Amino acid sequence: MFARYRFLFLTSLLLMLQACSVLPSKEEQSSALGQLQHWQIQGKLSVRNPKDNITGYVTWEQVNDHFDMFISGPFGRGASRLQGDDHSASLLLPDWSAPQTADSPETLMQEHLGWQFPVRDIRFWVKGQPSPASKHEATYDNYGLTQTLKQHGWEISFSRYQKYGDQWLPGLIKMKGFDYQLTLAVNQWTLHD
Repeated sequence: MFARYRFLFLTSLLLMLQACSVLPSKEEQSSALGQLQHWQIQGKLSVRNPKDNITGYVTWEQVNDHFDMFISGPFGRGASRLQGDDHSASLLLPDWSAPQTADSPETLMQEHLGWQFPVRDIRFWVKGQPSPASKHEATYDNYGLTQTLKQHGWEISFSRYQKYGDQWLPGLIKMKGFDYQLTLAVNQWTLHD
């Protein structure tokens, strides 16, 4: 009987040690996320502010600083597309005959939708890392995975981490700031790096 409990204890201990060895250190995780420059996500995006409560499905591809977000369902009118890079952006809503352009995606969102949406920062936040553009405060779990982040007036929380290839990436990202609450529930990550 004692031998059986000893075997179960040693087996459990071995499995726990093996699981811990698979997770990266905080430094390894940060370095790996910094190298991840080409990815795609599919999921559900919810945006709440004092005037709106909108939900849609998003397919988002990021290649270096170029982004392409296809959002279906929100705005009450079918599909929309936001794309661009660090120097320009275009927004196409379902009832428009041509896309509108601006120097930044944030300007487009503010001018045409009345939203303050941090598109250039969110490409880092969605991976569970701070934007390198400014100072931040962050908390991490015992495995080096980001739990919370404060940056540019936004508070972000991360959960439901899953392993994709060699990367641990969040499956649920919640952002609060400027009277907005954004929730991104990622159904699938596709990594191209």
